[in-house]
Amino acid sequence: MRFLKLRPGRRWLLRLGAVVLLAAGTAAAIRTAESEWAARHFRAAIDRAYALSVHAGFEVREVMVIGRKRTTREEVRSALGAVAGSPILGVDIRAARTRVEALPWVRQAEVERALPDLLVVRLVERETLAVWDSGRDFAVIDRTGLAIPNLDPRDFSDLPVVRGEGAAAAAPAILATLGQEPDVARRVTGLTFVSGRRWNVHLDWRIEIKLPEESAEAAWARLAQINRERRLLDGDIAHIDMRFDGRMVLRMAGNKTAERS
Repeated sequence: MRFLKLRPGRRWLLRLGAVVLLAAGTAAAIRTAESEWAARHFRAAIDRAYALSVHAGFEVREVMVIGRKRTTREEVRSALGAVAGSPILGVDIRAARTRVEALPWVRQAEVERALPDLLVVRLVERETLAVWDSGRDFAVIDRTGLAIPNLDPRDFSDLPVVRGEGAAAAAPAILATLGQEPDVARRVTGLTFVSGRRWNVHLDWRIEIKLPEESAEAAWARLAQINRERRLLDGDIAHIDMRFDGRMVLRMAGNKTAERS
């Protein structure tokens, strides 16, 4: 790991850095300048200070990106808007962070200077959760239920598909519940949010589990326990209705109905 620290330099370099920072601070005064002439002179003074800072070594020479998995280096560099050789003190850190956070895979970003010549970018990337079927189109959603732009859902066929009004926003909570029983959860291929109140869970594209509106977690745990004991889900079952307290109703693929307590 590279340790970031201020590199040693002559005392006049540090003084120059302080002068440049002070000059950069006058940029805010441009908005309140009494005349166009004053604004132009403020801008010219700042530009001269930045030019001097580059000659003193305060320029962008390297960009370090931490936490990058899916985001490309080129995307980060382009979003920063700072090219090699540009004044590092002239980088608008807040604007750069906003642009980086607008990248499709980025959930959160930090951008900072490590003087004299390094920009450090720390990323927290979004994680895929499911494919949302809105009824009009499909979108990949992250673990907060928000759509990740510019992704082709066909590239994420391993993710479960969620359907129903409000399903995207409600998906993180139900999938966290299902994940408490990983042996069954890994077989989940789809979920349907019914009337904004409860879920139907689809396993292996062939079994539909109707969870209750309340106590869905307990019902799911019970199903997982029965499956561990009796391999229930490996049978020729089409539907399991768990909306009834203390019992479940099974419907076989041949349309036979059975009840299990």
